[in-house]
Amino acid sequence: MKILNLDKLRQWLNIITAPLMWILSSIPQISNYGRTAKEFSEANDSLLVPYGIAFSIWLPIFIGCIGYSIVQGFKVNRKREIYRKIGWYTGVGFLGVCLWSIFSAWGSPNFSLLGTAVIFIPTVYCLTKSMVILSDNSTAIDASEKYWVFIPVSLIAGWTSLAIFLNWAPIANIAFGTSLYDTTTNIFVLVLALIWAVKITYMSNGNLVFIFAILWGLSWLIVDFTNNNNLNTLIGYTTIFGIFLIIVSTYLSRNPRKKIEEKKT
Repeated sequence: MKILNLDKLRQWLNIITAPLMWILSSIPQISNYGRTAKEFSEANDSLLVPYGIAFSIWLPIFIGCIGYSIVQGFKVNRKREIYRKIGWYTGVGFLGVCLWSIFSAWGSPNFSLLGTAVIFIPTVYCLTKSMVILSDNSTAIDASEKYWVFIPVSLIAGWTSLAIFLNWAPIANIAFGTSLYDTTTNIFVLVLALIWAVKITYMSNGNLVFIFAILWGLSWLIVDFTNNNNLNTLIGYTTIFGIFLIIVSTYLSRNPRKKIEEKKT
């Protein structure tokens, strides 16, 4: 009996799930069958849903991840150590996004809300893990791979790292018996999101693409607060503080080892 080739399986997992993310998320948009990601977020509205255009970040994510899956699938990369290190994490992460799309588009309201939130936990773990590995091993990929591997993996890791908390915000409100627009509960969830973002920023040595995705979401959250006259509130101030916190954390996290060596000399 032929032994299962795990390297090929890893490659095919990425090749299949990367475009499937885009396909599943596009079905509701082109057929009016199911809820789009924007409609799902609005249906489970809270104070932590960014202005609608924020979700357009999925387009470069989908395109980039398909490009990554093609590169991952090259025969020359089948046994390359860096692709072995990140391939299973990205494949499982992409699969998680596929399942998220299914639950959000076609699940019943309550089931889809809880299901997507639970699915996001291993999804975000796998995607951020692959991004951190790439950040720690940036010299293992060449210049072209930085565009088709480093950037898309970092971008999806950043966006889902923020989205997971937006997904859990309405659940937190239900758990605490508060309304979807309760300021205290939403600030609590936002603070957790900022703590997570700062932690991953440090672990990834200030990965700028990851940070961009986080700041993208927070910036459009500010726009939504402005449109709804919520900017001059405690949650608005918390979001503004969060943006500055992420920027400062990024600066302090960039090339920490190099800075230590410079101080020693």
